[in-house]
Amino acid sequence: MTTFVKSLSNTKTMNRFSKLTGVTLSAAMVAICAFSSSATGTGVITATKADGTTVVVNALNDNIIKVSNFATGEKTRESASAILDKQPFNGTVSSENGSSIMTLPSGLTVKVNMTTADVTFSKGNHPLLHDDGVRTSSHDLRTLSLVPSSAAEVYYGAGERGHSLKLNGDTLVMYNRQNYGYTEGDQRISQMNICVPFFVSTSGYGVLYDDYAAAKLIMGDTIKYETESRLPVSYYFIYGDDGIAGVTGQYTLLTGRQDLPPFWSLGYITSKYGYKTQDETYGVIDTLKRDGYPVDGVVLDLYWYGQETDMGRLEWNKEQWRDHKKMLADLKKEGVNTVIISQPYINKIGAIDNYNALAAKGMLTKNAAGEINDVTTWVGEAGMFDVANPDTRRWLRERYRTLTDEGVTGWWGDLGEPEVHPETIVHANGETTREYHNEYGNVWSSIIYDLFNDEYPDTRLMTLMRGGTAGLQRYSVFPWSTDVSRSWGGLQPQVKIMLNSGMSGLGYMSHDVGGFAIDPEHPTDPKLYVRWLQLGVFSPVLRTHAQKFAEPYHYPQYTSLLRDLIKMRYRWLPYNYTLAYENSAQGYPLVRPLNFTDKSAADSLTDEYMWGNEVLVAPVIQQGAVKRSVYLPAGKWIDWNNPAVDYTGPVDFSYKAPLDIIPLFIRNGSFIPQAAYEMENTGDYNPASYTILYFPRGEVKSSYTLFEDDRKSTSSLEKGEYALITFLGEATKDKITISVDASGYYPGMPAQRELDFILPALPEKISAVSVNGVKTDFTTTSKKDVKFSTKISSGKPLIIELLTK
Repeated sequence: MTTFVKSLSNTKTMNRFSKLTGVTLSAAMVAICAFSSSATGTGVITATKADGTTVVVNALNDNIIKVSNFATGEKTRESASAILDKQPFNGTVSSENGSSIMTLPSGLTVKVNMTTADVTFSKGNHPLLHDDGVRTSSHDLRTLSLVPSSAAEVYYGAGERGHSLKLNGDTLVMYNRQNYGYTEGDQRISQMNICVPFFVSTSGYGVLYDDYAAAKLIMGDTIKYETESRLPVSYYFIYGDDGIAGVTGQYTLLTGRQDLPPFWSLGYITSKYGYKTQDETYGVIDTLKRDGYPVDGVVLDLYWYGQETDMGRLEWNKEQWRDHKKMLADLKKEGVNTVIISQPYINKIGAIDNYNALAAKGMLTKNAAGEINDVTTWVGEAGMFDVANPDTRRWLRERYRTLTDEGVTGWWGDLGEPEVHPETIVHANGETTREYHNEYGNVWSSIIYDLFNDEYPDTRLMTLMRGGTAGLQRYSVFPWSTDVSRSWGGLQPQVKIMLNSGMSGLGYMSHDVGGFAIDPEHPTDPKLYVRWLQLGVFSPVLRTHAQKFAEPYHYPQYTSLLRDLIKMRYRWLPYNYTLAYENSAQGYPLVRPLNFTDKSAADSLTDEYMWGNEVLVAPVIQQGAVKRSVYLPAGKWIDWNNPAVDYTGPVDFSYKAPLDIIPLFIRNGSFIPQAAYEMENTGDYNPASYTILYFPRGEVKSSYTLFEDDRKSTSSLEKGEYALITFLGEATKDKITISVDASGYYPGMPAQRELDFILPALPEKISAVSVNGVKTDFTTTSKKDVKFSTKISSGKPLIIELLTK
């Protein structure tokens, strides 16, 4: 059974976690300072050096080891980023030549020298990483050094990073920063909006530093972590016995996994800076629908509350939005969900009433003298919400509750790095800007998350947030890569950003499709828009957003192509929703590197990725390109655009990709479920009808599991109210066998599902098809597509045989 982790920021969620894992949380178990002597029954080894330094090695489970190192008299802190409680210890601890050796069922061994406090992590007898136990402090910096055992390993992660996929040799600044109008090659994007002090290695392990303070992670032959934290920093060694996938799964178990998304968030969302009035918003949706585009969401930028200088009002402007409640209800009836923006600042012009009220109650940020510390934002002088203050969080929560009650469906937290955060601020919890900066977005997101958990427990949440750090995903956050340039250079780093973010727990990282920051002299490039939308179709969130000309109807020369792309997004909903399930159940991102599960695959490609386990995406991101070089890993791959063609990897080749083609390649034996019918929005989704594309080439065995639930409940995984449809395929010389089994139940589940199978461009000629021994009709098209239909009910498995001549 898969274990799921929720936010632990309120009692209700803690109870839900306890029920789900069978573990009861306790402050004593969460705290760092629960020490023990070396003992087999606890999974804790404590070593004290001659200078009084204490090192505690604590096995949280079979794959995650927490290492704490502190001098005599130093205080420790409760874990900043981790929410996983210690699990029962299943390993052994033995003594040998002055060392304690912890051996775990996962194959991980941890050796602690009881004199020097050196810690060595190994896979069996093969060392992975060494900690010499030395911590240095100078010039207000604490330094922690780790030495990898292999010079050949490659590192990824560290949050949102767009300069490179491979992080070897980099100095990664851990201090969230906005980079307006960035492009490929821009060195600024080595430090972006969501910095996560975590890296994953191709050697099958990762390290999370339990720290939110400003820091640097230096990825040299010796990996150094330099932090401005005033307290000792622990780290977690995370072992993934099946490689990157295993590390990612354990990392998200430690820091929290994301809830299932609102189903509508997987559809098309339109956004712009910005829709200024109620009438304009109606007009945008009407135009999209008139032109045949499915649409599920609209995002309202700052004009919902008036003008730029009204930032922090958090009230609808009555002149621009004469009846916002009616508009929200009207849009909802049309299947369109509304997301609105808010920011960390309270402008001293348009929001002066809120500023004065918050100032009087001590809810704004202050300096060391206890005086209000105003900030200079791009819209003028403002106060800043001090979310470290519980009163501020309560005030914001009440505003969000009122707006949600009026019909707002989702939230957009902008400028949340925070973009402007003077270093003279001391927050209500006593932390300085340098200590609290990265954590701000997590705390802000938790306000909305906890509100929905408490007051809207049956409503799934989508929060667009561009600031935070480790664990941000557990607050139902859908980050995006912020104000990217509308240019080919802006498009090019997006794959790297999604990959590094995904391996840092941010499985829904996406981008402003079309590019946000325009060049006034060249505001549009229709071909760029097409290529960007192609990437968006196979990104976690498909949301167009720009300063101008954001919507697809601004490019009438490509209406048919753009409409087909957005409709393609809806056809892939069964597959994409299963990816969302894998993210919630296993912590896997939707966008994955080629070597996520295949250790032999190329480890540094920056313009290809896996969309789940079955689909390799090779987007065209170069201006004017009508072909591109493609690399395929080992095995056989089928060309989605021409299934009569397959390739045997590993192989590099040139692939023709005119503007209407996005290069996609299907892993041999894959099942790809589709919704092969028209939808105006995700409300038209029908779980009683699937088209199943199956791609066997030669002799191959394969499996795939399709996920279903009511697409609404927040507790379907917790309660077990979902269904799984498992497909097993085996192709031999004489026949192709497909086994289908449907299990599970959820309220509203169809009694039967219609399964329309298509085996595209099947090389073998089929002479007969039978279902559970009974012959059934089938057809073979001129393109050699084999088609037949059947039905499946829960508890009534199918054995389908296709005989070849």
